[in-house]
Amino acid sequence: MASKKKADAVDETPASAPMPGQMLPGHMGQMMPGQMMPGQMMGQPMPGQMMGQPMMPGQMMGQPMPGQMMGQPMMGGQMMPGQVGQMMPGHMMGQPMMAPVMQQNPMMMMLQMMQGMQGMQGFGGFGVDPASLPFGGAPRADTDAGLEGGIVRPARFEHRIKHQEALPLGNVLDHLCLSEDGANSLGGVPLGCTMVFVGPPGKGKTRTALASLARVAMTGKKVAFVVAEEGFHDDEGSGRDDLCSRLCKVGMMATGLDEANFEKKVLENVFVLEAQYHKHNTWDDFVAKYRYLVEKENIDFVVIDSLNMIDPTKKGTADNLSALKTYNHERGVTCICIGQIKDTGEPVGGEALQHTADAVFLLEEMSLSSKEIAEFWGGKYRDKISVLTVVKSVTTPTFAHPVRVDRAPGTGELIAHPSQPAEFLLKSPKGG
Repeated sequence: MASKKKADAVDETPASAPMPGQMLPGHMGQMMPGQMMPGQMMGQPMPGQMMGQPMMPGQMMGQPMPGQMMGQPMMGGQMMPGQVGQMMPGHMMGQPMMAPVMQQNPMMMMLQMMQGMQGMQGFGGFGVDPASLPFGGAPRADTDAGLEGGIVRPARFEHRIKHQEALPLGNVLDHLCLSEDGANSLGGVPLGCTMVFVGPPGKGKTRTALASLARVAMTGKKVAFVVAEEGFHDDEGSGRDDLCSRLCKVGMMATGLDEANFEKKVLENVFVLEAQYHKHNTWDDFVAKYRYLVEKENIDFVVIDSLNMIDPTKKGTADNLSALKTYNHERGVTCICIGQIKDTGEPVGGEALQHTADAVFLLEEMSLSSKEIAEFWGGKYRDKISVLTVVKSVTTPTFAHPVRVDRAPGTGELIAHPSQPAEFLLKSPKGG
């Protein structure tokens, strides 16, 4: 009897019940709860399933858990963000869960899906951050005129070979640059170049520049004086001999004109650009005003007093000079930038400044440290004399020796000292 009942119990098994590892018809790869995949060993989790965790209801074979990226393994024993564990009814605390039901926050699930999609775009070639490939973009069209803007063909130029011309200033600076063969003085500073004239204070740099401006303006050329170190004109009449007054007095003496003729023949060609820092002028402000003045008035010659004070930080002096020089080259402007020197005797801006300028004139003191040296330079033992040296000129040969300088009576500009050694005599211009 017992064996018959047992057999009847077996016979009551529905014919449609699947065999182990068999899917029900119409399930399309969907596993029954607790059903193993073919070849799956007992206790082995499904792909993307944690050890001991059943598949979610409705989960397809190999389908990741909600919020899990394709092919991304789940952390062992770790629930997804926003996921909470729920015990089955009748489940006792501490008893192993046979089929834990996991609840997922819908908003968190949506956020995880969006993050997963963004991650896929940056993975596997679906998308690339443009910043990581600065040259990876499509080339600009050949019709863009900007592509040809910085390209020149020297073979297409006419008058390629040029000879450096001179702008006479009427003082010692005219003799420091030489002709191409080095046999004669150029007879002026190099035309169209941007030069630096540096030296200690109170030695005649500004007065030399003022006399130079007056002489050039008297020839009919338009000149500009950029003022950055002091006020140009005292409107209040406080009794100060201001820079405007000194320009007139030095200029009148340098040109030999009276005040009326000086105004007509010189001052009508003079423009003053005030670039003092206390007026909240910056380097960018100066550049805008400088370009406006040069292009509006067709300025030929500029003196800047001083380049260092236009940008008092003195951190970008060489860079500022480089930009100024390039612009002057394009406009054909001859420019002298007066500069300061440090206690060490080196120009403010250092070697970078000297490297950048077209020509560098250095005024410095020399100590006559022995009787032989004093005799050679026509001075007294232990005296100090002022000497002027041309450090470089990119367009001309340079005078190879220091020039002892003195101050001219009346104007105070620099002139060659009568005691200049015979071995170091200045050369005269060709035909002069």
